[in-house]
Amino acid sequence: MIRLFSELPNPQRRALDLVREVSAEKLSRPFLVGGPVRDLLLHRGVIDIDLALEAGASELARALAKRIDGRVRSFPQFLTYKVTAPDWPEIDIATARKERYRNPGALPTVTAGRLKDDLLRRDFSINAIALDVTSGELHDPAGGEGDLRDGVIRVLHDESFLDDPTRIFRAIRLARRLGFTIEAHTEELMRAAIAGGALRTVSKERLWRELFLAMEENDAAAVLAALAASGALEALFGPRATQRFCLDVVQRQLREGGADLDREVMYTAALLRGNASPLDLEGSGFSQKRARNVVQIANELPRFSDALAEATSDRQRFRILRRASPEMLSVVAATLPEPVARFHEFRRFELPLRGNDLEVPGGPHIARALERTREAVFTGEIAAAEARTFAREMAIKYLDHESKT
Repeated sequence: MIRLFSELPNPQRRALDLVREVSAEKLSRPFLVGGPVRDLLLHRGVIDIDLALEAGASELARALAKRIDGRVRSFPQFLTYKVTAPDWPEIDIATARKERYRNPGALPTVTAGRLKDDLLRRDFSINAIALDVTSGELHDPAGGEGDLRDGVIRVLHDESFLDDPTRIFRAIRLARRLGFTIEAHTEELMRAAIAGGALRTVSKERLWRELFLAMEENDAAAVLAALAASGALEALFGPRATQRFCLDVVQRQLREGGADLDREVMYTAALLRGNASPLDLEGSGFSQKRARNVVQIANELPRFSDALAEATSDRQRFRILRRASPEMLSVVAATLPEPVARFHEFRRFELPLRGNDLEVPGGPHIARALERTREAVFTGEIAAAEARTFAREMAIKYLDHESKT
């Protein structure tokens, strides 16, 4: 299995080489565990460095940090350590753990355990595989390697979705990401947990975190549609119909140039299309501005698009589009690309005219006059040569209006 490491990009391969070297010096036995082993066996390239040890986790973490001039952050309540250093991938190191759920949906109580305990506490069989970093030996107590070959998602016991209902989100997310199917009995358990209200035992903050992770998937539209179809989102939003094409529109717009767009706002608005309220966003952590953006896109998009389509001049269209957030503009552009493209062109247009050129007392009326003139020149209402005279007249008009009010 060590040969699989040679397929990794250099940062991860270099980190694992260092782990092997330092663990030999410390006589420790680290295991690569969970998702990284799954992805390694699937030849998926870049992996996280998640390690578990039955003993000596703290000593290994501090020795690694010393070797790479890094730092260690410890999380005693979870028996974990994080090693970070410039130019190195993060290395997460944990003491092998066993856990107990005091109540359904609650976070587990964690205590030190054996490697097998650590693997069998996990969500799915394909995430319950360990790889000895030194020898390359696989530890697979739940038959995860066979499930990888068969392409199935399978829970480890019948109470899994009741102990931690967020596993419902992860099952759907993983199935879509990997192109796997959810094993029949696991799907029965998942549907029963959803129908029985298991997700309502989890805080909304945790559910939102899982939902935001779904929005980061390469095919987020498919994942979100599957979550909605399963009923998993009712714990957040109540029963409502989700239109897949809205999710597809958002995904397409993000892929075509959405690096600066707020994907969480856009996908949430698509999920809530037509009936959004600030109450729907409880636990999301959205700021007031982002929440308003969600509600505007979800509720006003049809009226906004209709008003834009009915506008008869660039000036009217620009007046409408000025009220839109970048996310709203992106969604509108999917069906009305020309006016939005024209508006972006207008926003880039510059007029070589300054307030001092107008010979009018200063104040907010100057900025209004310059903006009105920029619009007039761009739309062809006036010639560029007339800009100074037009702007001065506008400034005087606005100033006179201000003085009367």
